[in-house]
Amino acid sequence: MTPHSGSAIVDETLGTLVRGHHIFSDGVQLDDKYFSLTRNIDGRDVGFIAHSVDPDAVRGMLPRLHHVFDQLQSLHRQAVEAVVYEFSEDAPSAEELDDAQRHLTLDAVEVFPDNDVILDLTDTCGSHFMDGYWPAIRFNGVDNVVKVTVES
Repeated sequence: MTPHSGSAIVDETLGTLVRGHHIFSDGVQLDDKYFSLTRNIDGRDVGFIAHSVDPDAVRGMLPRLHHVFDQLQSLHRQAVEAVVYEFSEDAPSAEELDDAQRHLTLDAVEVFPDNDVILDLTDTCGSHFMDGYWPAIRFNGVDNVVKVTVES
């Protein structure tokens, strides 16, 4: 990804969000439909994505991104529990929940103009989801889980 010149939003807490583009071998340019940045959290690179091409709209999402960043540990725990409950036939044991907390790590945080947030998780051990698939957990603007899906 290459950032657009002049398409950066600097945030003192999170860093610099950029709207990038990809240039294909035939010279065609594909612009990203979002601004993003990457942060190292607990030794892993985590993407933060603001779903808008309007810099003012992205600036309007910064308070939500700050909140999510500040509450990341709690939201991650909620997300993993939601995944385990969604895909368990019986009530999961404390051991199953602990196992999932260790193995389902945060890969990306996506924020939308309506203040919904999606946490994309990665199955680091490969025993919870097939290769190429990951759980995505949508939170509403007040941090309640509203949907659990599997993406590919």
